[in-house]
Amino acid sequence: MIKKINNIQILLSPWINNIPQKKICNITQYSNTIKSGDLFISLQKKKIAKKNHILTALKKKASVILYETEKNKHGLCISTQFNTLIIYFKKLSHYIHQIYERFFNNPQKKIKIIGVIGTYGKTTVVSLIAQWEKLINKKIGIIKNLENSINIHTQSSYNNINYMNSIQKKLYHLVKKKIDIIIIEMSYHVLMQKQMSNLKFESVICTNLTNNLIDGQKNMFQKEKIKFSFLKKNIIKNIILNGDENIANNWINKFKNKNVISVTIFKKNNVFNTKFWINAIKIIYSTSRTKIFFNSSWGSGKLYSLLLGNFNITNILLAMTSMLLLNYSINILVQSSKFLKPIRRKMEKIQVNQSPLFVINNVHLPQILYRALYSLTYYNCKKIWCILGYEEIKNISTRKIVGNIIGKFSDFIVFINNYPQNKQEKLILQDILNECNKKNKFFIFYNIKQAIQFIFSQTNKYDIIYVSEKENKVRKIIKYIHTVSKKNSKTI
Repeated sequence: MIKKINNIQILLSPWINNIPQKKICNITQYSNTIKSGDLFISLQKKKIAKKNHILTALKKKASVILYETEKNKHGLCISTQFNTLIIYFKKLSHYIHQIYERFFNNPQKKIKIIGVIGTYGKTTVVSLIAQWEKLINKKIGIIKNLENSINIHTQSSYNNINYMNSIQKKLYHLVKKKIDIIIIEMSYHVLMQKQMSNLKFESVICTNLTNNLIDGQKNMFQKEKIKFSFLKKNIIKNIILNGDENIANNWINKFKNKNVISVTIFKKNNVFNTKFWINAIKIIYSTSRTKIFFNSSWGSGKLYSLLLGNFNITNILLAMTSMLLLNYSINILVQSSKFLKPIRRKMEKIQVNQSPLFVINNVHLPQILYRALYSLTYYNCKKIWCILGYEEIKNISTRKIVGNIIGKFSDFIVFINNYPQNKQEKLILQDILNECNKKNKFFIFYNIKQAIQFIFSQTNKYDIIYVSEKENKVRKIIKYIHTVSKKNSKTI
């Protein structure tokens, strides 16, 4: 059983020697969450804010206050007020991760951590690993959305729990639940803040390193630099790279003393001469179930995928690689792959009775739109329709890119304009249509129900309708899909 180090003398012993013994119940950096007996860490830089937080901590009877200072050369000055121990700690922010790690008694020593980074596909890969673990009856913890809130899921409970402090606290709670494998979804912002700098990773998966089409060149280089630095400097046993990307190709030989695994599609087997590798050699696309034939350093096999999109084939192979590195049987993974489900609102499939196939992907970035629509051309369908939400496309250059994409990869385009008198929406719509080469094949509706009824009247079960809309509209679209499908089935 993992136990916290709840004595301030022991906790700070690596840095400060002459502290009296004092019990602490918990640790926090947020004055509004302080409870009696807590250790409060004050990192505020503004004097007024710092003073107010210290006063709040004293009123709430914090046991100990750690106070950051630059002035004290020796890093130590202890004073006691209102039975609260105040400790001045030089450059406290430099040691904050280590303090949390000691307080929670190094939880990472008792677990294996898989990190997932990339521009796109992180959530899908995390979900696929979690589903696979559940299918083979193993417990797994998931930590995501680190810059905002923390969602922690286990095999037995999928309730969201919010923790506002260090990553060590999250790991501690999962270890207490006797979970020994944890997946952390890490955005670019999390890497930039170096929140993961003290962790030891069993594997880190790089899903997609290509940057957004709308990223400036400076931002693109900065993001690439931070991701590369994270992979090179941190303690990572295995780095799993998408070998179909140019950036990954350039990186593969730069990681010395790390085990690099390449995941590729339609390449020469083990083209990068890595110790471990996976390569998809044949893909039979189907909207119901895609077959993926692969070779690998673990053996050959055939995966079944319910997920749409060729990028999701890569995501499945990346997820499987991380499982194989944990010594799971390739035969068990292959057999259970047919039960992996699409992720909600990420190429989510909806098909009722004999209706056309609706694909929900409510992310509006141009590169997501491009990847999704282009991937649908691989499937045996008669027509591709696109229901496009456009209200939030504020940038003129982005509108032009979007117009070009939908014109190239869809046969018909549907816009739902709830506010026909809004001049700004008219302008956005016009900018998109100016770049669209299917000006005689687009439809504008002012009512979602009418739009869905029209689509049903013009399509059949062999068509695909791609939906990229805001969540509030998506919910209504799904509602009317079921309503219209039921009416159509009664009239047959």
